[in-house]
Amino acid sequence: MEISNVCIVGIDNRMDFVEKNLYAKGYDVCREIAESDEKSIIIFPPPVNEGIFNKFKTYLKNGQIIYGGGITKEVYEKISNITGRVYDYLKWEEVVKENAYLTAKGIIKEAVLEKAVFQEANCLVTGYGYCSKEIAKELKKLGANVDIAVRRKELRKEIELQYDRYVDINEMNRYNMEKYSYIFNTVPAMVLDKNILSHTSGNVMIFDIASKPGGTDFDFCDSKGIYAVNSLGIPGRDFPEEAGNIIANGINEHIISL
Repeated sequence: MEISNVCIVGIDNRMDFVEKNLYAKGYDVCREIAESDEKSIIIFPPPVNEGIFNKFKTYLKNGQIIYGGGITKEVYEKISNITGRVYDYLKWEEVVKENAYLTAKGIIKEAVLEKAVFQEANCLVTGYGYCSKEIAKELKKLGANVDIAVRRKELRKEIELQYDRYVDINEMNRYNMEKYSYIFNTVPAMVLDKNILSHTSGNVMIFDIASKPGGTDFDFCDSKGIYAVNSLGIPGRDFPEEAGNIIANGINEHIISL
């Protein structure tokens, strides 16, 4: 496959490291989309939404390969109709897994900065995807007791082999929610509603990494003085070099496979 250059678009700290990484791999890299042609590869930082598309759509050409992160369904279809080839690198398993590790490191760091002490603390992690698993692993390393709340009952044996207890996320109010000093939510749906939160300790600290609006009733938390924060975009914000290299390495492998 003939490539004229790789054009990295947008202002994002990760993209600086994507540029350095791909340049070191031998690509001709530019930062001005006006320098692109039909044989260019275009890389957009996340999120690729309607605003980004409208800003750059006049530069897109048939035959170009487009990479972006967090591409909305509507924009994905629009780009595909123009160029024919568009890929969302934030959906690739290896990128997701490595970003999950960075997310776990970042949210634990945020908690520690808020004076969280995990040794022998009771923690609840909601969800059982890549991010929740990495958060739970990090908490166990720090000596915490970790329960996992999920919907799928068939995961109970697996969870209790690795962590301390399985919690049915649909029936959390049946459990002793007051025992948890820290709750980490990864579920992008309202799982920590006022009914559940009213059974927690007033000293509980909630760290929510789910996409907006999160899975926590933040208004209720505010009214009751419960510490709760929705912390988004941790890899790009806290680890731009590592996150940029993850993206660049993923794109390079994908280009090689085409």
